[in-house]
This record gives sequence, structure tokens and C-alpha cells, in this order.
Amino acid sequence: MTDNRHDHPDVPEVAGQPGAVDEPPFMSAPDAETTSPREELERWTAGERPAPVAAPLTEGRSEDDLRERLGLRPTSWALAASLRVNGWIVTAIVTLLAAVTRFVGLSHPRGLMFDEIYYVKEGYALWHVGYEAEWKEGADALFATGDVAQALTTKPSYVVHPQLGKWLIGSGMEIFGVNSFGWRFMPALAGVLTVLLVTRIMMRLVPSPLLAGLAGFFLAIDGIGITESRIALLDNFIGLFATCALYCLVRDRQWTRERLARGLAGQPAGSVPPLLLWRPWLLATAISLGLTCSIKWSGLYLLAAVGILVVVWDVCALRAVRARSWRVVGFLGRSLQDFLYLVPTTIIVYVLGWFSWFAHPHAFNHGWAAQRRATGQTLPRAWMPDSLNSLLDYHIQMYRFHVGLDSSHPYMSKPISWLAQLRPTLFYYPPKEDLGGSCGSSHCVEAISAIGNIPVWWFGIGALAVIVTVAVACRDWRMWVPLIGYVGLYVPWFQYPDRTIFSFYTVAFVPCVVMALALALGSLSGMIPPVPGSAAARAEERAVIAGETGPGLPAPRGIVARFLGFGRWHGIINPRFLTPTWIGVSGWRLRYEGLAAMGVVVSLSIIFAVLWWPLWTGQRISYDYWYWHIWFRSWI
Repeated sequence: MTDNRHDHPDVPEVAGQPGAVDEPPFMSAPDAETTSPREELERWTAGERPAPVAAPLTEGRSEDDLRERLGLRPTSWALAASLRVNGWIVTAIVTLLAAVTRFVGLSHPRGLMFDEIYYVKEGYALWHVGYEAEWKEGADALFATGDVAQALTTKPSYVVHPQLGKWLIGSGMEIFGVNSFGWRFMPALAGVLTVLLVTRIMMRLVPSPLLAGLAGFFLAIDGIGITESRIALLDNFIGLFATCALYCLVRDRQWTRERLARGLAGQPAGSVPPLLLWRPWLLATAISLGLTCSIKWSGLYLLAAVGILVVVWDVCALRAVRARSWRVVGFLGRSLQDFLYLVPTTIIVYVLGWFSWFAHPHAFNHGWAAQRRATGQTLPRAWMPDSLNSLLDYHIQMYRFHVGLDSSHPYMSKPISWLAQLRPTLFYYPPKEDLGGSCGSSHCVEAISAIGNIPVWWFGIGALAVIVTVAVACRDWRMWVPLIGYVGLYVPWFQYPDRTIFSFYTVAFVPCVVMALALALGSLSGMIPPVPGSAAARAEERAVIAGETGPGLPAPRGIVARFLGFGRWHGIINPRFLTPTWIGVSGWRLRYEGLAAMGVVVSLSIIFAVLWWPLWTGQRISYDYWYWHIWFRSWI
């Protein structure tokens, strides 16, 4: 097997695995009885692996010393093969589960539902006339039969969203034909890929197959993720590309810090840091953000949030290694580099997404600038090429539409209610007389309600508070990965209190919700060790030396856990059943109160998913069964 030494530079090795050097020897042999944990740790720090000592400012520093300052593992560290294999096993399992929940029965209902009446038709038009065109009256009903060609005109249609998402929807129809499976295939595939990416991000943050699988599992059985993957709307693609951007962002942080440590190795503090002009993962992040913006403009806020986070991470890295003039280099040099990577690339990718608009003179507003020139009218921005000027004017029109969209809708909701899922969107609810067959009752119902898995979302609110606390109090950068998704994809909606918006927009950041929940449960369970070189890591080391924790001893517990009796559980649950190859850490770190909480959340989420599956997939059920699921009037 190839040496994948630097695949996960920021995360801890599992105890007892070949090549593990991040924990003292006694942590790899919890059954050792010859010496006490304190003696073993003192011997480890004194002889086998000297404790890092800050080098004088005038002396060169080793690469491992710099890596520790940057929160990285030593150069000799490698992720255990068992963890890598188990990580891919859980990835495959949750991805398969996501495929089942997204693709089984995907073609129901056969006709267009909710806003499919816009995006499916626009996707078909893009592939057949090259631009969004108007349709003849009665075209919606024809999509149930597949005979739609005669209903399409060549008259351009005014639309208010970029084209990429509609190209993707239309590509499914080009592969599978004009049918409900065809136009929903790409959204379903996007949903499956999002689950895969979430699992791999978690393996990058904390190489625990259990926690990675937990995050992917929560997303695979979440109602928002499922219903949005089974309808041809645009927002599910935002979730996919935004998650891809977060994955690339994590890779860029690890990649740049490795090379910063390598470039300054052997040099004293105050040295000039390497330029790092080539940052492939930051470029990939920018491309992903450009694709996100090419679905809907809401991706622009994520671009801004990610840009700020990248600059902060770069400045903190320079400060940690005591680079020369780190403030100037960071806030001026690196921030300019980050800007040039992110913003121009995003703009280029976005503009390229309009390629068919440029190629077809009959597209809406394509000839606006040329027409004004020909008629002698004043032309704003006359210095611009006519095509770009016309596209910009088109975007000005779209912007005015979006900010002025305040028409009432029965399922509109305010962002303050989204995390609690207080006003789900009803995608499908045909009249009683349109339903055939039987459901064992005189009154049958088919409904598709875009409501999330309530235990995931409600516990996710508490999880959000937990990871914010850990991010601030412990300065744990890992918590900022899902948090930046909240900042870029959720918080901006609060500036539109009067706009017509819906709770199903949460599909864009539901990957961050499940990652936050998994990270919070992992923190409560002791499965997330401190960042290397952090104050928390040093505090833990002192606790082990003092005999307060370590092999054979329970992990420290708070007042609440001790009051509930969890401090007396040591030995009742054998940590050996949770092997390090699955949990990613030594068993002595586990906290039973966290494991109990994890069991409760997982169990309730499974129960809810089973009971709400008919309402996520539009199965025929009795009215009484449907009404039993309506906990609040706002859910109707």
C-alpha cells in the first residue's frame, strides 16, 4: 500500500496502529501493567520523543516544531491503513443509503410539481434551442406524456436565475428522455454526491469513520435532503457545489500549512515566509464557488465568507510561525493573493456558465446594447463590449426582480424559523378526486412535504451552540468548516425580511447542519482530540501526567455528567467494543454521556425517517395517517 503520509496532516492517529507517533507509548498499549501512565508519559517526554521546546529566535527551527505550531502532526506521522479503509467503507455505506433514499420511486409523481414547471421546461429549452424560450399554453400537462416538442417556441423567455442548474436538469432528460425520472435524475445524483462529500470532509476534519459515517448517515435520511433530491429544483445543486467548496477549502488549509512549515524549516523566527504562489486547492475552491454562483446568486455570500476565512487562516499561520512582518505579509500580501485566486476565478466560471446565451443572438436581452446603438439611444457603459454590456443589463433586471419579490405565498417563511423547521414547504398534494386506487380508507392522501428530519434539526440547534463554543473557547479551526456554511448560506437571508422565501432553501446548508451535529456529538463523546500544539492539547497532556485521565482511567467529566451518574459508568460499557479503528481515538478518551446522547439522536432520527418516509416520497396513505404527522398547524 502506498504511503499516504500527508493525506491527513491535521488530525490525530489512532492508538496502537503502525506508524502512530502522536500519542505516548502507553496509549498504544492500554493493558500495560508494568508502569503507571504518569511514568510512561514522563519516560516518553524525556527520552523516546522529547517534548517540543521553543527554539530561540536566532536559531533554526525544525519542520516538526513548525508543524506543531501550525496544528499539524509530525512529518513521521501517517494515518493508519485501517482507518483509511474503514473510512471508505462507511463512505460507501452511507452513499449507497443515500442512493436508495433518493432514487427509489424517483419517477413519482409522473407530472411536473411545484416549481418544476419553470426549471424543467427551461432546462429542456436550453438543450433544444440554446436559450430559455416561451412555451405554448398547456405545455405543463404534456410533460407527463413526454410529447413536448410541439409546445416549445423560439421566443426568448425572461428568467431570473443563471443557466447551469437548468443545463444539469436538462441533461437528465437528454439521457433518459422526457419523463419524470429523466428530469429528476441529476438532482438525485447531486444529493447522493453531497452525502459522499460530507463524509469525506468529516474524515479530513476528524479521521473517525464512526463520526464521518454519522454525518453522512444523518444527511442520507434527512427529509430536506431527500425531498430536494427528488424534485427538479436548483437549490440541491447549491448544496453540492457549496459542499465541494468546503472540501477543497479544508484541503487548501492543510496543503498550504504543510508547505509553509517545509519552507521555513531550519530558519530562525523572523524569516521571510515562502510565497506559495501555486495553490491548487484554493483554485479548486474558487471553481466550486463559481459553480455555486452559477446555480443561484446566493453563492456570492458563501464566496465572501470563505474569502474572509481563508485570509484569517493565512494570517494566523504566519503569526504562528513568527514570520517576518506577518501582519503586512498576511493582511496585504496573502489577502491579495487569496482575492486574486477566489474572486476573478469565480467571475470567470460564472460568466462561462452563460456560454449559450453568448452563442445565441435570440436569447433574452442579447441584442440590448446593439439595439440602443442602432436607434441612437444613450448607452450606459459604452466602453464595454456589447455582449457583456447586454448581459450586465440583464443582471440588473434580475437583481431588481429579486429584491422586489414580495408577493404572498402560502408556504413562504422567515429564516428565523428554518432551523426549527416550523414552516415546511408542501411540494405535492393532489386533489382527492385525482387519486385512484385504495389506501385502506375512504379518504386517501398523497403528499410530499419538504420537512427535515426533526431530531437532526432540533438537536442540530443545540449542536450549533456546542461547536460555536468549542470554536471560540478552544480555538478549534475544525468547527469553523460547518460554521462558515451557516455564515455564508443561512445568515444572509435575514437581510430580506419581506421577501418571498422558503424553508427548502435550507438544503444549501443542510450538509453543515449534519456536520455540526456529528462534531458536537463527537466532542461530547471524547472522539475529537484537541488540535495538535493547542492549549487544549497541552492541558490534556498535563492531566495525563497528573494521573487525572489516561489509559485505565475515565475521561474527565463535567458537573452535569457527574450529577447524572455518568462518572460511575466506567467498566459498565467496555470501550473495547468501540475499537480505535472505527472511533479514531483510544478508548480511554470516550465519555459515556456523549455515547448515550449519540445513541438517542441516532435512534430518534431513524424512527422519524421511517415514519415520515411516506410524506417525503408522496406515497398513498390515509388522511388519518397524514394528519397524525401534523404536529403543528404550520406544518399543514
